[in-house]
Amino acid sequence: MLVTLGETALRLSPPGTGRLERADRLEVEASGPESNAGVVARRLGEPVTWLSRLPDSPLGRRVASELRGHDLAVDVSWGGGRQGITFHERGGVPRDDDRVDDRTGAAAASLSMDELPLGPVRGADLAYVTGATPALSNELAGSTARFLKTANDAGATTAFSLEYRPWLWASPDAARGTLTEFFPAVDVFLAREADVETVLDRSGSPAELAHGLAANWGFEHVLLSRERTCIVYHDATVHEYPNPTVDVADTTGREAAFAGAFLAAHAAGSTPQEALKTAVAARALAATVPGSVPTITRREVERVAAEVERAG
Repeated sequence: MLVTLGETALRLSPPGTGRLERADRLEVEASGPESNAGVVARRLGEPVTWLSRLPDSPLGRRVASELRGHDLAVDVSWGGGRQGITFHERGGVPRDDDRVDDRTGAAAASLSMDELPLGPVRGADLAYVTGATPALSNELAGSTARFLKTANDAGATTAFSLEYRPWLWASPDAARGTLTEFFPAVDVFLAREADVETVLDRSGSPAELAHGLAANWGFEHVLLSRERTCIVYHDATVHEYPNPTVDVADTTGREAAFAGAFLAAHAAGSTPQEALKTAVAARALAATVPGSVPTITRREVERVAAEVERAG
C-alpha cells in the first residue's frame, strides 16, 4: 500500500488554451502533486491512501468525492478554513502557462499529524510526499517530518519529490534550507534535473548528479527527469531511457505520473530499470491528457513502456 500526504487544491481552468480574463466558464478538477501521483499508482494496481485536512464545506467535500472516484482511500481531518483554489491557464506555444493561487487560509496549511490516524502510515509499504507540502506552512513542514519519520520507523520505503514551486518560496536558498532537512529520512528521491540545479545548486552529468545526491544524503534510489531522458540510480548503477515524442496537451501532471508509476512498479517488485521504464511511459502519456490529473490506463502504460524499452 502507498500512503501519501499533501494538500489538494481545486484547479479551475478555461477550456483549452483560453485566457482567464476572457473565460465565461471554467473546468474544475481536484489536483495536488501527492494525490495526482496516487491516482496513477492506483490505476496501475497499487492500493493508495491520501492523508490531508479539508474544510467541512461543499468545496472540501468536492475534493474528497473526486479522489474517492479515482478509488483512493481518503483519510482526512475535517475542520475549518478554506478550500485552496488554483486558477490555471494553459499557454499555447510560445505563450507560457500561467496561474493565480488563492490559498490563503487553506485548511490543509494547519494540518497536524495529531489529527490523523497513524495506522495507515505505520501499515504502508511506501510513503510519499513532495516539497510542495512543507512549502505551504510551518505546520505542514512539521507534519511532513513526522509523516516521514513514522513511516521510516515502521519499515516503509519513503519517497520524496523535490517538486520546486518558486511561487511558494522566498528564494531557492529558502527552499534548500527547509527541504534538505527531510532528506535523511528519505529512501527514494525524485526531482526534475532543473530543480536540482536551482534548489540544491548542483550540476554535472546525470550520473554525476545522481551519484552525488545519493552519496551526500544516503538515498537508495535517485530519479531525475530531464528534457530528453530520465534516469534512475541505484546500487552504484545508472539506468537511462529516452522520453518518447508526444503530442502535448498539458504538462502539469507528468511529474506526478512519473512518481506514481515508479512507486507502483517498485511496490510490485520491479527492478529499478523496469520501474523507470514504466515511469517514463506514464510521464509521456500524462502529457497527452488535458488537465493535471493523469487519467491513464495500465494497458496504455504497458504498451508505451514496451516502446520505451525498444528505443532504449
